[in-house]
Amino acid sequence: MALEYYNMVKTTVNLGDEIYAEIVKESIGKYGSTKNISKIINQRLRNRKTDAGKRGKRITFRVKNNLSSPDVDNEIRKG
Repeated sequence: MALEYYNMVKTTVNLGDEIYAEIVKESIGKYGSTKNISKIINQRLRNRKTDAGKRGKRITFRVKNNLSSPDVDNEIRKG
């Protein structure tokens, strides 16, 4: 695995209370303190970026003759 180096830029980000609490909890769990909150935020953003490019699960089904739109929707829901 190649090491990746990034230039760090200081900025202020306003987080909602719930999001901040999640990040603090994760930082304490992984690193034992809140000093690495930036690492957690960077990891989450990188993971989100890579997850966005992935395809969702493909659904396949056989189409019957004269299948109406509501029937198609029902088939998709069934999986």
